[in-house]
Amino acid sequence: MTVRSTGFGWLETDAGRFEHDVVVFPDGRVADRYDHLRGDNHRFGAEEAETVLAGTRARVVVGTGQDGMVRVAADARRLLAGLGVELHVAPTPEAVRTYNRLPEPKCAVFHLTC
Repeated sequence: MTVRSTGFGWLETDAGRFEHDVVVFPDGRVADRYDHLRGDNHRFGAEEAETVLAGTRARVVVGTGQDGMVRVAADARRLLAGLGVELHVAPTPEAVRTYNRLPEPKCAVFHLTC
């Protein structure tokens, strides 16, 4: 799965255009982040990390929004480090570039606004 481009409030992938935060699972499936999110959409926590990994040890990319407002919580960092999972965190435009260049297995959460 390739992310083609992003701008404020949207993301375009091979699967189509999305106008809500998305999760890209390790199998390449793209879903609405809000269908899986528990808590604050400006925080990426351990529970969300476990959901995104879907039982794998895939590389995790977190797109923190166009202005970088999403924060990765300490519990998520500890969980991923303990699993030996690579974590890449950057504003969404940079995170898209990172996601596209990383080898499989990989997964991502992209916040599309702030």
